[in-house]
Amino acid sequence: MKPKFLTPAEAAEAAGVSVSLLYQLCDERRLAHYRVGGKGKRGKILIDPRDLERFLAEHRVDAR
Repeated sequence: MKPKFLTPAEAAEAAGVSVSLLYQLCDERRLAHYRVGGKGKRGKILIDPRDLERFLAEHRVDAR
């Protein structure tokens, strides 16, 4: 079964962050993503849910 890719809005909602922060993470290449159709309004960013989960796990801060 093929994974369902998330749009930036869906990924931001799943992570509990703003869409603008999610775009920033993609722009800075801190969050793995697919860019289809080029940069800008004609392009589309798609995020694999597994990459989002991995990113969040890597940035977890444990309690003391």
